[in-house]
Amino acid sequence: MITNISEITIFSDIPEVDLPNILPLLKERKFKKNHVLMFENDKGDDVYIIRSGMVKIYRNHEGKEIVLSIAMPGDIVGEVEALSNDNHRISSIEALENVSAWQITKQDFLMIVDKYPSVLRKAYMILVERTRMLNRLVRYLTFYDVRTKAANLLMDLYYNFGEPSGTIFKIDFKINQSLLASMLGVTRESISKTLGDFQNEGLIDIREKYFYLLDKTRLEAMCSETEEVPTLRKWYNI
Repeated sequence: MITNISEITIFSDIPEVDLPNILPLLKERKFKKNHVLMFENDKGDDVYIIRSGMVKIYRNHEGKEIVLSIAMPGDIVGEVEALSNDNHRISSIEALENVSAWQITKQDFLMIVDKYPSVLRKAYMILVERTRMLNRLVRYLTFYDVRTKAANLLMDLYYNFGEPSGTIFKIDFKINQSLLASMLGVTRESISKTLGDFQNEGLIDIREKYFYLLDKTRLEAMCSETEEVPTLRKWYNI
């Protein structure tokens, strides 16, 4: 749970003494799991800062969903529309679990940007990181077979949510196969078969929607011919 504004990436360079002036501008909101905070192409320019829980950022096309990224506590969403002249939402955002967030109007957000140029610099850095993630997603969708896609995504998830436990590495994030399929642009049946193969080969185990990497070295070897750099698997290096 984010309790201090200084923990928010985009506000982290604002002088500590000025933070109490920003707090009254933030309206606390709570959303149940599966609630859609915003729909792509709808008009809206409020900004949301995730305090607890996670949301998926995605787009739909002809009934198919592709997940662009996952936003975690401390992340900001909707700032692009607030900084743009076009307030049509560029993607949909849905709560993956119960979410607590701060909501701020476009007017108040722009006032903060005008007063603290560091916020605009941070917003630019966040945009660069998201572009990097999207570039990698394009590579996943275009050039890799399902096994290589799945191996790379598991390594991505480990570098963002992983915790070692002896020789086993747990991805501390409950994730179902439908979400994995949407993150890779494949069918649920395809990802189910691939994960079953990984389990039979002793690469992973799945318990209560948690993934355990039983042979992290072999999984990384499956990714060795791709262009992924381990240190850049972190979704936000800010």
